[in-house]
Parts: sequence; structure tokens; C-alpha cells
Amino acid sequence: MTDKTGWQPFSRIEPQVPRPPSARGLWALGFVALALIALVAVPSYFGYRVAAVQGMIINVGEPATRLSAKLGLLKARQMARVEGFLLSRDGSFREYYRAAIVEEDAVLDSLAVFARELDQDVLGELQSDSSPAPIYLDRTVFERVAALSSESFDWRFNNIQLFEQGPTEDARAQLRQGYEDLQRATRDLDLIIAQHVSASRSRVVTEQRLQARIMLALAFVALLATLIVGRVAYRYRALTVERETRRRVAVQQRREADALLEATDDGVLGMDLGGRCVSLNRAGARLLGYTVSEIRGRDVHATIFHSDREGRAEDRSSSSLLSAAAKGKALESGDGAVLWHRRGIPFPARWSLLPMIDGTDLIGAVLTFADMTETFEREAELRRAVRQREDVVSIVSHDLQNPLSVTIAAAEILLDLSLDEQERRRQAEMIHRSGKRMQGLIGDLLDASRIEAGIFVVRPSKEDLVMLLDEAVSLFEMRASSRSINLSVENTGPVVARVDRDRVIQAVSNLLDNAIRLTPEGGSVTASSTYDGSWVRVSVTDSGPGVAPDVGGRIFDRFSQGGKRDGGSAGLGLAIVKGVASAHGGSAEVDSTLGKGSTFTLKLPVDGPVTEGEQVADDLN
Repeated sequence: MTDKTGWQPFSRIEPQVPRPPSARGLWALGFVALALIALVAVPSYFGYRVAAVQGMIINVGEPATRLSAKLGLLKARQMARVEGFLLSRDGSFREYYRAAIVEEDAVLDSLAVFARELDQDVLGELQSDSSPAPIYLDRTVFERVAALSSESFDWRFNNIQLFEQGPTEDARAQLRQGYEDLQRATRDLDLIIAQHVSASRSRVVTEQRLQARIMLALAFVALLATLIVGRVAYRYRALTVERETRRRVAVQQRREADALLEATDDGVLGMDLGGRCVSLNRAGARLLGYTVSEIRGRDVHATIFHSDREGRAEDRSSSSLLSAAAKGKALESGDGAVLWHRRGIPFPARWSLLPMIDGTDLIGAVLTFADMTETFEREAELRRAVRQREDVVSIVSHDLQNPLSVTIAAAEILLDLSLDEQERRRQAEMIHRSGKRMQGLIGDLLDASRIEAGIFVVRPSKEDLVMLLDEAVSLFEMRASSRSINLSVENTGPVVARVDRDRVIQAVSNLLDNAIRLTPEGGSVTASSTYDGSWVRVSVTDSGPGVAPDVGGRIFDRFSQGGKRDGGSAGLGLAIVKGVASAHGGSAEVDSTLGKGSTFTLKLPVDGPVTEGEQVADDLN
């Protein structure tokens, strides 16, 4: 026999067939089976009965008790409203009274439903038990609720006449007498429901005691059955001791081999001297996409070594793997090694080949292999992180160095030279501009880091995007005018959406900054906003040099500058634009023709993103 991996390192020892059990043994087994069935069935039966009674108490009796008590309180409240009206003639008491009537009707309706269920429970108990009927069964609970409802209706009708016609001495007496009668009927109903709940609880206790007695008896029976089976099993033990000892050794050896194969994440493939697969562990089956039955007997070279990573066929006769396996030599894979998946897809791998020897005979080879895809991806990610770190260092050393040098130089002039007021102001303005430039660059670095870490948040509110564009454009009018660039806003009417005002202005400002910086003198830059179904599109169009097709796909990445560095940008602006769009649940797009200009677009949902507070509210709902 072979296991699921196909290995056959150990032969299985067939057990000896014991003699068939005697009739006494069968009888003992049957007795044990009946005892076990009883141990399962009896608790289930009594548990069902107890659960039914407890369900009646919890779902009917206790709610009915609360409603009955509430009914008395409502009657007292109604009486207080009527007396308040009679004393003060205040019309608000009439409205309060009517509200109490509505609440009482709801209580009576619910109480009627529970009353029917209580009556059905009593009727079922009488039919299944010979115990005498409760003393209150001269009328059912439902009939009492109905009578109470009728009396309450009459009393309330008389009270309405008091509100409309005014009180008389007889009417006052009738009011108090009716109230006392209703409260007495309500107390009787409370007592009846409480008696029913108490009787139900007594039934639960009775059922549980009976269950305990029966379970004690069954436990004794089970113990007796266990002793009988133990005696029978002792007689058969001698027939199986030797067989089990031999099987135990074989099973232990097999388990050790299986555990070794299955515990590793590496693939382990066994092959014979002819290069055919004879076994494959679970990890190997997962990596190659074959089941053990599918790959067993296949030529290993033709199955997973047939081509190189470029898809060029490898000649079987020159296979170093098969040559090493036939000669009993060890072999390691070189750089660039691949294995082929069942779907016809190569994956980078590292493998090693060791000879498989039985005693002194070479019987094949063992190929162990591992998928290096994740390892190579982690290495690439590490290289990317190193490059980004170097980019950050470059930005800090280059983009911060210039304004910092200007700031230091201007400060030294102020400290060392005696200047007139106009020159001192000019040097102070240089310090201020350089400081603002450094502040903006540091802010961009922080925002880019928040975006990268996934903690960049927006606080949306209802805004007119046309007004936001006007505000952003106004920040660049002087700069555009100095370069004779026509800066404008296309206004087709209000475009309202839920956005973070400051973040959208930041994103549009980044787009305008890029557009004005890259557009030649005499060019044009246009900002616009339009509806697009359930989205809004905020666009900045320029007549600059455009974006090369090979750069467009990564232009929104951090530190990307369209393939060149112009000295005026840290390469973070478009990454922040994309982060703002993503935080709103939208996207950033670019449409560009090289040499003719570009259009950068923020596509944002009209309804805005779901904030954390709204998400919590949705989860609670």
C-alpha cells in the first residue's frame, strides 16, 4: 500500500483476523449500545420539556406579569388625569388622558395574545396530567382580560362624558367606584398570572428532579455495561497484542516519514533511475499544481524541466538533473532556475537533488525545491524602499538646501550689515519665502508619508467646487501673469459635492503649480469642474510639453517627475493629488499628448467618502 504522497519506504503488515465474538460478547455490546442511547435520549427528552416550560415562563408568563402590572399603573395614571381635570379644568389633562388610553389599548392587545397562550398551556397540561384544574379556571385568562377590557372601555366612556359635560356628584362617585372595580380586577389578573408562572416553575423543578433520578439510574446501568464490556474485551486482548505491537512499530516509522514530508514548506519529489516521478509531498503538489495520482509515473524532465525561463525547450539528453540522478550524485540549481506549473506558467525556484539509497543500492533520487517568487518580490520591495530612502535623502539634501542657504545668507546679512529699512525688509521677505518653501516641502513629505502608511484622512463637507477652484486659482494669478500665462476657470454653474475643502484646494494647487511651472511663456492653464453621473471631475488643462506615454503610468508615484528633474519640484505633488483622490474614494487621471499639453483630473464621488463616524453608525444599524 502507498500513502497519499506515494512513498513506499515501509511495507505494511497485515493484521491477523481475530475469531468472531461469541453471542455473549454481542449481547454485551448491544447492552452498552442501549445504555448509551438512553444516556443521550433521556437528557434530550427532559431538556426539551424543561426548555418548553422555561420558554413559556420567559416568553409569555413574565411579559404577561409585567403588562398586567403596567395596566394597573396606567389606570392610576388615567384616574389622576381625570381628577386633575376636575380640579383645574385644564384642557391639557384631556390630551394626557387620551395618550394614556392609547397606551392602555396597546397593553390590553398584547395581554390578550399572552392570555391565549397561557390558556393553551393550561389546557395542554390538563390533557397530559391527571392533576386537578387550578381554582381560577372558572374563567380562562383570556376571558378575564376580555372582561377587564370591556369594563375599562365603559369606565373610559363615562370619563369622556365628564370631560365634555362637567362633573356631578353621582358622576364622581361612579368614577371612583369604577376605578376601584378595575383595580380589583387587575389585581385578580395579576394573581392568576403569578399563580400560572409559579406553577410552571414548579413543573420545571419536578421535571429536573425526575431527570436527575433517571440519569442516576442510567449512570449505574452504564457503569454495569462498562464492566461487562471490559470483561469481554479482556478476553480478546490476548488475540491482538502481538499484532498491535508489530503494527505499532510500522505505523511509527511511517508517521515519522510522513511528518517529515508534510511538515516542510518545500516540495519533495521522489524519482526513479529512469527519471519518472514516484512520489510527491503535499507542498510539492501545491507548488506544481498536480495531484499525486496525476504526476506519478510522469517523466520529471518533460513535466517540470522541459523549458528555460524564456520558454526555450531544454533537451532531455543533455539534462544535468537526469545525469546526476542516474549517477547518484548531488546537484544544486543555479541562478535563474525555473520550474513549470501545471498551467504552463514558470516560477523561479531553487532546488537540490540528492541520491536515494536503499542499503547499498541506488534506487533513485530525491528532488527538493522551493518557490522563490515571494523571496524575489521581497528583495525587489527592499530595493524599492532603499531607492525611496535615497530619494528622500536627496530631496532633503537638495530641495531643502537651497532655501536653507538663502535663509542663512539673508539672516547673516541682517546680523552683520547695517541696512536701511527697505533693504532689511527685502532680506526679511527672502527669509520668509524660503521658510514657507521649506515648510511646504516638509508638509508634502509628511502628507506623502501618511498616504504611504494608509493614515491619510479627509473631513468632507458640502462644497461648491467652482468656488474652490476660484480660490485655488487666485493663489497663482500673480505667478501666471509674471510669465504671461493665461490662467482661467471654466464656470458652467455650481458643482456641489461632499469633499474636504482644504485637501481639494491642496490637490488643485499642486496641479496648478505643475502646470504653470511646465507651461512655456504665453501658454494657457485652465481649471474646470463638471458633473459626471454620480461623480464630479475637477480638471487642470495646460498647453505644456505633455507627458511621455512610458511615464504616464507612474507619474502619480512618489518622487516621479515625468522622467526628469526641473529643480522646482520634489516629485511629491502628484502623489499627494492621487492620495487626496483615493481618500475621497475617487481616482486621479492624466490625459496627455506629447508636445500638446496635458489634462490632470480628480474624479471624486458626489456623495463623498464614508467617514469613520458614519461607518460606526452603519455598523450599529
